[in-house]
Amino acid sequence: MTESEGPKQPASPAPAAIEWQRRLRTAAAHALGAMGRTLISAGALLLLFVVYQLWGTGLHEARAQHSLSDEFEQLLRTTTTIPTTTISPSTTIVETTEPAPTTTLEVQPPEVIAAFNSGAAIAHIRAPKIDLDKIVVEGVEVDDLRKGPGHYRSTPMPGQRGNAAIAGHRTTYGAPFNRIDELDPGDEISVSTLQGDFTYKVLPQTDESGDVSGHLIVSPNDVWVLDDMGDNRLTLTACHPKYSANQRIIVQAVLVVPPALTPKLVSKPSIDVTRSTVDGVAPTTLADEPVIAREDLDAGLGGDGSHRWPAIFWGLMVAVFMVAIGRSTRRWGRIRSWAVSALPLVLVVFVFFEHLDRMLPAR
Repeated sequence: MTESEGPKQPASPAPAAIEWQRRLRTAAAHALGAMGRTLISAGALLLLFVVYQLWGTGLHEARAQHSLSDEFEQLLRTTTTIPTTTISPSTTIVETTEPAPTTTLEVQPPEVIAAFNSGAAIAHIRAPKIDLDKIVVEGVEVDDLRKGPGHYRSTPMPGQRGNAAIAGHRTTYGAPFNRIDELDPGDEISVSTLQGDFTYKVLPQTDESGDVSGHLIVSPNDVWVLDDMGDNRLTLTACHPKYSANQRIIVQAVLVVPPALTPKLVSKPSIDVTRSTVDGVAPTTLADEPVIAREDLDAGLGGDGSHRWPAIFWGLMVAVFMVAIGRSTRRWGRIRSWAVSALPLVLVVFVFFEHLDRMLPAR
């Protein structure tokens, strides 16, 4: 190389290569932008779902408890503890202080009562130490526990002989059992039912390390905690640890007052009417007590798998709405697009959260 030639300059890239590089950078920028918007939207939805879980579900439970309180007070005003029991023409056995219609059939003994329908108010539970003051509903399915603590239908009613069991949430839907881990041996739990007021005292529990407390931790499969232990007790069950459903926390308390009469349980009763007419009225006998399958500790606390596909469908609808809003902002502008789309999007998100919440294990 001679001094006059100087250093050689690199060859300029071809115009086609420059255009290809520009398009590649543009596509990468669009992809990163779309990914960023997707992650931001997913994060916002996750945050909203947490808000819905911790506070929105509490509002739902508060409304249900207000209605249940009125329902239970009405039951207390219109029902006595051991009245004459009647069978209405619809074969539902009820206890009432109202005069029986001429078409009803008196049943002896009078302690026979009807099982409550799922979700109906059956008791009022209080534990002053942990600020527990809730109406208990019948049943432990997902929809039952959204209203408040739920009574295991396969166990006796609170106050009766045997092991009465109640389940409840710890962090959502009013979190009625949020602080049951703070109950110590000897602490009182009171329950009021149509049969009267009953007081229980928490039993001591010893863990593997020998420490004594008012609770024990078991797996969701340990249904033995619902068994009759030969005494009269109350068993409270909830998920453990908080914000998880991996285990169950159990508090058991023994009845310290005389138990109530244990009625024969009749749900959707199957009645064998023996026609031995006296004065034109046929006496009745009840068929065998109906068998109610033993619930497990995962009943309503384990979530409802039937909502899986609705949750997926409405989740996809939320995604479609978000994409449509993103596209419409380019044509109509952000303010106009959100003004038109905000309300439908909120409704779709709410339905999605409802199905997702019912599908997930209880917290």
